[in-house]
Amino acid sequence: MRMRAALAVSLLVLAAGATAVAEEVRSVAVVTQVQGAVFYRTSITLSNGNATVTTPVEMLFSYRSPADGTFQTTTLALNPALGPHRVRFFDDIIQAFKDAGRIRAADASRGLFGTLLVTYAALDIRAEAGVVARTYSPGPTGGTLGIAYEGRCFCETGSRFRVLAAGRDGDFGSDGSTRANLGIVNEGFGPSDVRITYYDGATGVQLRQFFLGDVIGHDLEENEVYQINNVFNDSAIPASVNTLVIQVEAQTADVYVSGYIVQLDNTTQDGSFFFGFEE
Repeated sequence: MRMRAALAVSLLVLAAGATAVAEEVRSVAVVTQVQGAVFYRTSITLSNGNATVTTPVEMLFSYRSPADGTFQTTTLALNPALGPHRVRFFDDIIQAFKDAGRIRAADASRGLFGTLLVTYAALDIRAEAGVVARTYSPGPTGGTLGIAYEGRCFCETGSRFRVLAAGRDGDFGSDGSTRANLGIVNEGFGPSDVRITYYDGATGVQLRQFFLGDVIGHDLEENEVYQINNVFNDSAIPASVNTLVIQVEAQTADVYVSGYIVQLDNTTQDGSFFFGFEE
């Protein structure tokens, strides 16, 4: 994690007699509007916890184009700026970018999958910048099913070393079965390939090690996310294996990567989201 560097900077600022944080950036690992097993989209809730300050807020959406495979970034600023103790909600953040004309024509009618950086330009402390994402889908009998996760402080996301996570596959007691998706996020700075290693969760034996670039044909760009759906559907993983320890490592010096697991119910498509542990 980059928290130690951020803490060192904070201590220097305090030593100089200043307490204000002029800018706060939150990293949302994944936002989507895509047809998968069901139709998934992501809502975003932004909040300003400051009692007196109105802050400009800008969102940076980064994604790999489904039209031509190019990596794209685009921004959308809140208008008006976010006032003190105010909340702004988007029930479909990618649609908000599309409606504002911020997505290029080649991608405007396509399903999109990417990351979101949210920058608050003027707040006193980090805790005042609130970002929560919820990726959800229609429920089978009405309503929605979803997973919620916070936008983490960009100063604390990712590791230059190992990210470790676990996933499982198969029966879930007497109530159905589950599968696991793995997401990998380049949290900066610069592009990098990523090495991924699967270990049998029952024996500790290494089952497979590979480079993500060999699968997707390019390095992972800064602020890019790639998701491997149903990681157990891999020829290197025997059918008898139903738990994995997964290790993710950036291959470029000083590039930070993070990872997440989405554990999905095979019947309802309801999911649980959790980040990997960052060394």
